[in-house]
Amino acid sequence: MLRLCAGHESAERVELLLSLTSIRSESVRAALCDHLVKGHAVAQAAALNDAQDANVRRGLEVVEAVADKVERIKEIDWAARCG
Repeated sequence: MLRLCAGHESAERVELLLSLTSIRSESVRAALCDHLVKGHAVAQAAALNDAQDANVRRGLEVVEAVADKVERIKEIDWAARCG
């Protein structure tokens, strides 16, 4: 399930999600922000940031996986508090 919506994420949220990954390339991180925050297509975000398209797509998969885990943790916490 996709948890992130291109162009609709806050820069703060994306930076926090990236901090939970091993993605260190500044060009890939910037491309992911351009895609998730500004709504650029992945290929365009990669080109704008001098990053390899494949690396940005792989990074997006990683960030999506982290976002999914964060949401699952929130669901568990919600159930524990309200159950």
